[in-house]
Amino acid sequence: MKSVLVVLSSSSTHRTSHLTSHHTSPIAARFILFFSRSTMMLFRPCCVLLWSIICPTSCHALSSNTSKQRRTYNYFAFGSNMCSATMIDLRKTSPIASSAAILPGHELRFNIPGILGIGPSSASVEPVDAKLPDSSNQVVHGTLTEGVPFAYSLHRCRVIPYKGDGKQAGYDCMQRLKSTSQSNLNSCDIGVPAFTLRAARKEWRESMDIPPSQSYLNVLIRGAIEFEMDECYVTMLRRIRIGKTWFGNGLAEDLLRRAERK
Repeated sequence: MKSVLVVLSSSSTHRTSHLTSHHTSPIAARFILFFSRSTMMLFRPCCVLLWSIICPTSCHALSSNTSKQRRTYNYFAFGSNMCSATMIDLRKTSPIASSAAILPGHELRFNIPGILGIGPSSASVEPVDAKLPDSSNQVVHGTLTEGVPFAYSLHRCRVIPYKGDGKQAGYDCMQRLKSTSQSNLNSCDIGVPAFTLRAARKEWRESMDIPPSQSYLNVLIRGAIEFEMDECYVTMLRRIRIGKTWFGNGLAEDLLRRAERK
């Protein structure tokens, strides 16, 4: 799930106990208290993802500023957060506005490890070497969302919004910019400034992709269709190799449906 990444400290047992007593079921509380001790550092990536699966409302509470005047961001979503239901029902946010957008000079990756057999990986974006002659043609489609209070390890970028038509509106927008702009599409004066998510660790960025679950990928496809992103991009998503899961196609769609029913 490219989900909200929340850092759970293994040393803050008192704070963890306080949170579990107010935000979670007894089963979820037992889980987080057990892993908040000696095993937390060893299994940190898996614990973070599983915690966001079990209790997304607590995940949001931990990732948001508690003050009334919360700082918000322009956020470029390219994974499951492209889907409006993920942002509104699962993440419990209230974005100001969202539109289809393109991130030039980057590629879509699945290099954030998840939980083996449940959600093998989550999506990230990685910059393409700007010295390569074709780098500006490497793009990631997603959504530009205004007013997001997530506490990500943020990656600054500039994205190009467009009104999707399910055909090639994004491509046409890029071609118009290329023909009228004096700057390279990767330059700092093109598009709208935003933040997005990269893999946090260097070894993840340099490693091979981990095929995602079918369920997780279906949420990406749902978001791409919702915002009528370019047909060729949706086709590319449909062709991504799928990883093995122990429980059907994975849990991402079931979790989202459960959140929508609340």
